[in-house]
Amino acid sequence: MVLPIVASILAACVGAGSQQPQIFEDMAACLAPADPGSAAEGSLAVLVDRAEVIATVRVTKAERTYSGYKDRVGARRLTLRTLETLKGTAPAEFVVDDGPCPMFIATEGESFVALLAATSGIGTGLKPIGLPVSALRATPTRMLPQLASDIRAIRPLDGDARALFAKHGWTVMSVEGSGEFDLPALAQFPMGGREIRGAVSAIIGSLDRYAILSDDIGLDMRIAAGQHVERLSFWLDRKPPEYAEATRFGHVLIFERRIVAAWITVIPQGGPFSLRDRAGVLASSGAPASFPPVNRFPNGANIAQAYDLARATWVAYKTGAGQSGSITDAARVRALADALDRALPTTQAVWDRNGTPTTYYLHFEFGASSVSLQYEASDGMLTVLADGYSVRPGPAFAALISAIQ
Repeated sequence: MVLPIVASILAACVGAGSQQPQIFEDMAACLAPADPGSAAEGSLAVLVDRAEVIATVRVTKAERTYSGYKDRVGARRLTLRTLETLKGTAPAEFVVDDGPCPMFIATEGESFVALLAATSGIGTGLKPIGLPVSALRATPTRMLPQLASDIRAIRPLDGDARALFAKHGWTVMSVEGSGEFDLPALAQFPMGGREIRGAVSAIIGSLDRYAILSDDIGLDMRIAAGQHVERLSFWLDRKPPEYAEATRFGHVLIFERRIVAAWITVIPQGGPFSLRDRAGVLASSGAPASFPPVNRFPNGANIAQAYDLARATWVAYKTGAGQSGSITDAARVRALADALDRALPTTQAVWDRNGTPTTYYLHFEFGASSVSLQYEASDGMLTVLADGYSVRPGPAFAALISAIQ
């Protein structure tokens, strides 16, 4: 279910509703940065676009500080000497608070490439950009001079994105985040049932909506169908870190080092809006559009083919009775897909927010994306909430569901 999933993702941010830092009692909740040189670091171009300042630095001093932190963790205060500036402007020497969750994890005397953003909230100056990585280190196959050369060879596109929003009257305050993922094939753009990892909550539901909004400002998102893309998101008009309701975010998609799509969303679930629709954005409270949407398959649907369920690698499930688990056996996953591989008449979906003990929530997993279905065993109805329709798949599918333990 797309809407409930997004709500849970945003709950922590919206719940804070202020610019106060999160209070930590220990670092148990902290996630570690990606290992140096690993695939988890992501693409270098994405990091170059996201960071406001990039510099090769040396740590000249490292000490613990609690100043400004209302917890027992504080931060590791690093004094950094700039060896070379690769993007933006870095002072010859500056101080960074690395915490409460450490991103640099640096020691005195070491050198690395620091990925930095302007500080807001606690302190002034610069801070690590955050996950997946804020410090690029040398590896046996990647020396710092070569890394610096690779960064200099990349033309950052965050400036182009800022100019695009400014052209339509928006003030970009700061980069909010970034991600990279594969877009589905063009034939799947009209459907909202596929949730793309790395895209939520910037992209929810039908990709056609985002393509049409991009058309409105002369961009062509469709040329990136089926391709690997980068998402870059910005705070608009409000100083970060502001996650209160009605906070506005601007988003762009980058493909082959050019911007191919752009739109605006409003916390918690408002939009998407065209960059030209200033009145609509400013009037939005962040409330979502009606959910579920109008049936996108009024003439019937073959669920297996529409979402390519035969390619799913496993299925996660939970029930209204509190059971949960996963189906990893390829034959069982394929059997579920085969049971849905026929055209079925559809009806408009109705969302029961609470479900029943006999409700099954099924998530077909594809690695980079997932498709969520909801099955009610008591009446045999299978619902694709994100695309607004329900079907009755029949006894073969019901038998497979009843066998789930």
